[in-house]
Formats: sequence, structure tokens, C-alpha cells
Amino acid sequence: MSLTRQDEILKLIVEEFITTAQPVGSKALIEKYGLDYSSATIRNDMADLEEAGLIEKTHASSGRVPSAKGYRYYVDHLKEDGELNVDSSFKKEFQMILAKKSQSIEDVMDKSCEILSEMTNMATVVLGTDASEEHLISISVVPLNEHAATAIFVTDRGYVSNKTFVIKNETDGKNIIGCVQFLNKRLTGTPIGELTEKLNSLKPILSEVLGKSSDVILESFVEAFVKFAKERVSAHGASKLISLPEYGDDKEKLKNVINLINNPEKLREAITNCDSDEDSKTIFAQDDKDDVAIISQEFSIEGMPSTKMAVVGPQRMNYKKVIGTLEYIANEIEKYFSYVEKPKKSTMTDNKENQDAVSKKKGK
Repeated sequence: MSLTRQDEILKLIVEEFITTAQPVGSKALIEKYGLDYSSATIRNDMADLEEAGLIEKTHASSGRVPSAKGYRYYVDHLKEDGELNVDSSFKKEFQMILAKKSQSIEDVMDKSCEILSEMTNMATVVLGTDASEEHLISISVVPLNEHAATAIFVTDRGYVSNKTFVIKNETDGKNIIGCVQFLNKRLTGTPIGELTEKLNSLKPILSEVLGKSSDVILESFVEAFVKFAKERVSAHGASKLISLPEYGDDKEKLKNVINLINNPEKLREAITNCDSDEDSKTIFAQDDKDDVAIISQEFSIEGMPSTKMAVVGPQRMNYKKVIGTLEYIANEIEKYFSYVEKPKKSTMTDNKENQDAVSKKKGK
């Protein structure tokens, strides 16, 4: 990749700051990277980069650090593509996860998130399918014992949620079963986002059929459906962000990034409505004061809804390593859950190979 001198200097400043979290000066660049430019030339270029808003000073006499605009420029124009930048230790741990057979997709994704969070020291999330694209398939009741039962909700995208009820008497048990039978007839095929509204509209009918005791059960179902519609995110390592200098001394930034991680709708919106170019998997906070970057990777597993895994942290993250590792995880998981078998050779081909082998043997 051919870079202008200023692009080269900006690239080195970004990568040095990512590594050290310390402001970068012209002398440090010359000594560490052996640049064939004078200190004065580099200072002039840094002044131009600062004027362009790509780097900034933390205080008057300090070196420079990348600005939010500088990180964006680096990701879009200066980050080198090529081989996946993945730690061998991470590969080893990840392959140990895949060595365990008959695991669910959710288990593999969650365990992958855990070790990715350990490696990056940042938060990682698995973001499932948007609930608005799903429909309810069924509600069923499973008795746990004579005093409890669980209602299980299943969607056409394979998402499952449940709600456990305490059964105080025989009437409670019959009412729960009656509610489920009634709701299955009325709600099957309903989009997840419409379940709560539709359930509320059915309350008068259920109260008339089952009596007022059904109201308590219906309220529990409403809570379950609200949770059902929103619960599409699994997060790991959010507490690790506290140890990073960007958040350790700025509680407001820390609060904002934690709120983002804990809000699936905001997180999905941030990833979906990113203003990056189509080839980039990196999203930056719209408000530069927040100092948040998200690197996401979509997983395509045949027969399953799309799922995204993302790393969330400050803009000072190792983009090459994180992007490379996410791509590696996606490739390996897609292979792990691939059910495509290699085509078998036809009988005709097998016979021809056998005949050739016999002919060679006779020729000897």
C-alpha cells in the first residue's frame, strides 16, 4: 500500500497510541520506526494533520493522539488488509471450544465471546436476529412439579423463551393450561412485536372464559413477551472496560458505553445505521465525546437467521487484530456448522479407476 508521507505518519501515530495509550511525539517516531525524515519535517506534517482535525494535543507541550476523525480515516484508508491477524494462543483456545462436538450455535458463540473478551480486554456481544422479523410458532406448558410449571415460547427463527408459574391450587393449573390452549389458537403466526398488543386485546375474552384469576397469568405472559421481543443480546466482559484509561477516569463515558451494551435496540441501531462505507465493519459513536467504537462480524450459517458478534470499546482498539480475529471466528464457526458433504465419486468413475488399476497390475 503506497502512502503519502502524512498518511504514513498518521498511521504510525494511530498504531503507536493503540499500543501504548501515550501521546506520540516526532522524536519517538524517528527512534522507534527509523523514519528517513527530519524531526522538523515530521513536526510540520503533524501540525498539518492537527489542522485537518486528524490528531490533537492532550495539552500544550504533549505529543499527539488520534482524534475521532483520525481513527475513522485510519480505518477507512490506512488499515492494512491481508492475512488475518490472529494470536496463536487465541486460535488454540478457540479450537479447544470447537473440539467439543454436538454443541449448540448459542453455546459456541457465547464461549467464543468469552475468550475474545479475555484477549481484547473489551466487551463482546452476540446480537441475535431482530424480533420484528420473527413470528410465534407455539406456546407449550411443561409441569415441573405439582407446584410449578413452565410456559415455553418458540418462534419461527428458532428463538426460545420461557416463563415459570407457581401453582397454588388445581384451579391455577387448569387456568394456565386453558390460557395456553386459547392463546395458541389466537396468537400462532403473530409477529413478535405485535404479541403484547394482541394479548392485551384478548384479556376481556379470557377473563370471561376463565374468570378474573386469569388476569394475573396474562400479566405474566405480557412480561414474558416484552422480554421475548427485547432479549436478543448476550454480553461478556463489560466490567473489563473499567480498567481502560479512556473510561477509568471518565465515569460519564463509561456509563454511556455500558448503557449501549445493555440496550439491544440501541446496539442494533448503531450497527445497522452505521455511516461507514459498506466494506467497513467498524462503527464509531455519533457523538465523538463518547469515545466508542464497535467492530462487528455477521455469521452466515445455513438454515439459521443471521447473527452478529461485536467487540465494543474505546476508539483506541487494535482494529487489525480485532477484525482479523472476528473474521477467523466466523470462518471457523461456519465450517463447524456446515452440513455440506463432499460429493461422492460416481460408480462409473469408481469402475474406471478399478479397471485402470487392474490394467497397470497386468502390465507389470
